Amino acid sequence: MEPSRYAHESSDERLRILIVDDDISLRKILYRILENGGYDVLSAGCGAEALAICRKSSPAVDLLITDCNIPGMTGLELGRECTAIHSTLPVLHISGAPPDEALRAELKMPRRRFLAKPFRRDELLRTCKEMLLMEREPAWSAAQMSL
Repeated sequence: MEPSRYAHESSDERLRILIVDDDISLRKILYRILENGGYDVLSAGCGAEALAICRKSSPAVDLLITDCNIPGMTGLELGRECTAIHSTLPVLHISGAPPDEALRAELKMPRRRFLAKPFRRDELLRTCKEMLLMEREPAWSAAQMSL
């Protein structure tokens, strides 16, 4: 498990958010909103591009915002792939359609949320802040687990 690098209130380090949506206009709007909100923002138009960013990003991505329907894979699949890389990564699913059964099941997991499109700027920023402040699970080593 990777070490946590989640910034605390006293840190000058900007938290990093990865936006994934195939709608370039929406991506640009979300990028501006989040950047003006004080975040370091990365963006991708498809699942493969997002996974590459997630694997190479240093420091790690702090929050993934993904549309539910993206080229190459679903937002659910992308969220699972990215959390396999960064186990404590929060995932915000966004969609213009109501959550289906698979997404409703996913949303029962820790650090998962959903925002229905269209959403307001303040709603997005509030949700991101809440998700980034969520209590993180401690990273236990194998030695600590055997005590």
